[in-house]
Formats: sequence, structure tokens, C-alpha cells
Amino acid sequence: MTTARRTTRRRLLKAAAATAVAPLVVPSSALGLDGHLPPSERIGVGFIGTGTRGSELLRAAAPLRDHRVVALCDCRRDRLELAGRLVEQTKQGEPALLSDFRELLDRPDVDAVFGTMPDHWHGVIFARALEAGKDLYGEKPVTRSIAEGAEICRLVRRHGRIFQTGTQQRSWKQFRQACMLARNGHLGRISRIEVAVPGGRAYPAVAPCPPPAGFDYEMWTGPAPMIPYDPQRCEWLAMYMISHYCAGFISNWGVHYLDVAGWGCPEVLTAPFEAEGKGGMPPGGMTDTWIAWQMQLRYPSGLVVSFSNDDNPHPHGTRFVGEKGWVRVNRERIVAEPASLLSIEFDADDEQLHRAPDYNDAVTAHVADFFRSVRTRQDPGAPVEVGHASSTLGNVCDIGLRLGRKVRWDMDAGEFPGDPQANALRHRPLRSPWAM
Repeated sequence: MTTARRTTRRRLLKAAAATAVAPLVVPSSALGLDGHLPPSERIGVGFIGTGTRGSELLRAAAPLRDHRVVALCDCRRDRLELAGRLVEQTKQGEPALLSDFRELLDRPDVDAVFGTMPDHWHGVIFARALEAGKDLYGEKPVTRSIAEGAEICRLVRRHGRIFQTGTQQRSWKQFRQACMLARNGHLGRISRIEVAVPGGRAYPAVAPCPPPAGFDYEMWTGPAPMIPYDPQRCEWLAMYMISHYCAGFISNWGVHYLDVAGWGCPEVLTAPFEAEGKGGMPPGGMTDTWIAWQMQLRYPSGLVVSFSNDDNPHPHGTRFVGEKGWVRVNRERIVAEPASLLSIEFDADDEQLHRAPDYNDAVTAHVADFFRSVRTRQDPGAPVEVGHASSTLGNVCDIGLRLGRKVRWDMDAGEFPGDPQANALRHRPLRSPWAM
């Protein structure tokens, strides 16, 4: 929402409050008591997508008292109603329940949008939200295709919006610790980074059938190719394994730990590199993204990022390997060799990395970091350009594997230099009438 629209809304609310007859009983939250801000000062939030991830973010936001959820949108009525009850139970608001995201974006009381829809919708919806003047918490990867992500970066800066990528490991204390060790020379010169994430899965084809009542399958499909509905393709995890909707876990999961690699070693997200490797596809069925892969990303400095699915050969997480030792971090633990690295206390001479607000739950901290940025207009811990670069790494690996050869990527130029075949795969066609 632009400053002018937000100011107008607040003035109207204050004017109405000044002239209205006070009710006999006023909730303390409406008066700004019990740690709550008054409604006119809270960030008006809308959610597009209320499935598994949307509901997780609603729960994560519940402890934060500087917002109110004013609208929810989903093309599945059952999920929408369930999320509406969750919002009311957690006392985050009494949201309008909408089936078309355009209605949500048209609302002047929505300042910020949480985009938790499937990957194939990210580019179109994020672009429209930015053009409508909304700040965005955009789930990862930033977009399904590289070209869409570059356009989202441009729109964020053109419209002066806040964009927090949903890579919440940047708000996780142990990931910050590992990256501080890597960034500040405590490991010595880093020559190798090992990254591993869950691999993909195969799903057999199932017979088409009519979509269930209350499910607008046309809207769910949106810019993706229209394929007859079946009871599996729109569900977790199958939809992440179908390239029409997602690049697979090489990107959708890969972005988390590739992003950590880049947080600890900025060269990963900024320098040109060559990518080469091998991968395995499902033997058949409805899925067509990588089940397993082994990729080597080589940088001009000599740095190598070895990226695979879990235990092929690397264990889950990100490991920075330097001449003085190594540190591995994942969501379960942080370990180092020598172990004394974990006892280092950082001081003023160390480069400081972004610190999210202090919450035990990393997702709550990441949401709180977003809300802080909405108020201060300063970039959050996972700004759009970083999110796009981290998302791009997985997409470059996917493109190289699909071409069956080495590819070179220039992050500054946003292209595969001198490679029209690879460059063509930066784009994916969007089904009419949807466009960026």
C-alpha cells in the first residue's frame, strides 16, 4: 500500500473513532492495551494461499502483536474456512474469506501480503501485489523461472516495497553462527562448500476425475498448462515434483541450504560460475523433476560448491570447509572441527550479519523481521535480490542437468553467456490470460 493510501485509511479510522458513539464494552486489544497496538497502527495483513505453509505462517505470526489479519484467499473453500477459524482462535483478526486473490489485492486495508501459493503462481501474484503497493513476504523459491525472478526484483525497487524471502534459516541462530565463522576468517580460506537437501520422489499417474466441491481448479492451475484434475497432482508432495508447478526439490528445497552457503560466502551468490553434474529422473508416472543429483559449481577463485540430494554423498545441511577447520549446520544441529570453533565469541572487529528479532521459533523471528522492515522501510534479512540469487542456483543446476552438459552462469548479467539454448530455459510460458 502506498503511503498516501495508508495515511488516508488511518485518518479515516481516527476520524470515525472521534465521532462514533463508544460501545459499552471495548476489547482491550482495540484500545491498544495488553501489549496490543490499536487497529489503526497495526499492519493490515492478507494471506494468499492457506494450505500447509500458509497455516504454519499464521501460527508463527500469532505471538506478534503489531499486525491484524484482515483477509485470506484460497481457491479451496475447506482450507480457507479452516484458516479463518485459526486466525480467530489465535486472536489475529476476523478476516474476510476470498476466493480470488485480485479481491484481496484491491483492499485498501491490506498493507502486506504473505504469498504462500504454489511456486508456479509466484511470479504473477507477486508482480500484481507489488503493483498494488503491497509489501510482500514471499515464499521460496522467489519464482518458478529465472526470468520471472529478475522481474520481481525490478518491481520491488521500482515500487519501493519491502520483500522478505521465506528463507527463514537467515533468522535461525545456529545458521547465523556458522555463517559468521565462515565470513570472518575463523575457518581460514574457504575452498569447498558441501550442500545437501532432500531428494525428489516419483508418483505414479492416477486417473483424472472431477475436482471436489469448493475447489476452483481453473484458478489453482492459473498460468500453468491446463491438465485434467486428479486427486494427487495438487497435493503435497506431488505438486513439487511436477515441472509445470515447481522445479522440484533441487530448487524448492535447495534454495534453503544454497542460501546459507551464500550467506557464509557471498561469492556463491554474486560471482559467475560453471555448473556440471549428473542426475536421475523418475522412470515414469506424473512427475518429471530430479530425484537425485550431484552437481559441482566452480567459481573463478577456485571455490567449489558440491550440491547433492541427501547422502549422495553429503549429509543434510551446509558444510563450510576451510584451511583451519570446518563447520556444518542444519536445522537439527551445528558441529565443527575443531569443536573449539563453536566457542568463539564474535567481537566488534568481526563482520556482523543481519540479526532478526529474538524469538525461539525461527519462523516467528523471520516474520517479526518482516514486520520490522515494513515499519522501518529498511530491507529485511532475506531481501528479494538475495532470495532471487539463491533461487537461481537451483534453477541453473536444473537447466544444466536437462541439457545434459556443463553450463556457465553470470549472476550480474542474469544469463548464460553465449548460450542461447540455455538462455531460452530462463523463461517459462504462462497460460493466457495470466501474465507478469
